[in-house]
Amino acid sequence: MIVGTALLGIFALASMSLTESTQMAAEIDELAIQEPELRAINATEDGVSIHVNITNVGDQNIHYDDMWLSIDGSVPFQASQHHNSTSVLFPGEIQYIQISGTGFTSPSRIFVSAMGASSAVAIM
Repeated sequence: MIVGTALLGIFALASMSLTESTQMAAEIDELAIQEPELRAINATEDGVSIHVNITNVGDQNIHYDDMWLSIDGSVPFQASQHHNSTSVLFPGEIQYIQISGTGFTSPSRIFVSAMGASSAVAIM
């Protein structure tokens, strides 16, 4: 009887510990950083500049210093080099970026990436 009571006590403590660990894991999961959702809507080229419209379809702010662009697979460059009217792309917002002096003739695709989110669109 003493052994049975001791085993029940140990089982009760283990169950409480498991419950507390499960609650703590759920709280940590809620605090986990979510990746933003970024989309390139469209892009055009006029012989001098590339014009890109992007949107933040997620619920997190995206800083232009954390956003990178690449044209036809070239070396990426920061979006903040070409967009200085604001420093943050807010959720639900659509912004226009004009990229000049790229040296590309008839580029075909632009890739946008920020903090794990990415999107590409054909340049018309």
